[in-house]
Amino acid sequence: MAGRPSSLLSRVGIQSNGCWLWTGAVNNGYGRAYRSGKLIYAHRAVYEEIVGPIQDGLQLDHLCRQTLCVNPTHLEPVERRENQRRGIKGVLTTHCPQGHPYSKDNTLFRANGHRRCRTCHNDRERARRAERVLHANSH
Repeated sequence: MAGRPSSLLSRVGIQSNGCWLWTGAVNNGYGRAYRSGKLIYAHRAVYEEIVGPIQDGLQLDHLCRQTLCVNPTHLEPVERRENQRRGIKGVLTTHCPQGHPYSKDNTLFRANGHRRCRTCHNDRERARRAERVLHANSH
């Protein structure tokens, strides 16, 4: 172990499937964290803190195919080419991590080509709006 885990783990929600989902800042589907004043990917920060340094030239492949997962046992250092090759298989994934189908009616496509589950997106938006209303009513 590279060191004692820090406050990074306070921004993690542990799922029943073993994924440690990042609950902090997100950009392009990946968690973002600050370390030594620099913005880095959260999965790299957690991995390096718990496992140790990532060899130069390697990327962390999310074996669970969940880009918000920071569980070091779900991450494997691989070369970029291998990470991209494995990612192609992700296109064949038929359901989102919460189990909703990637059907024609339940799939949103982002400008960068990534798919999003419409059901999960709608759930997040409803929760966000409800939080806004709750916040507005408390003032």
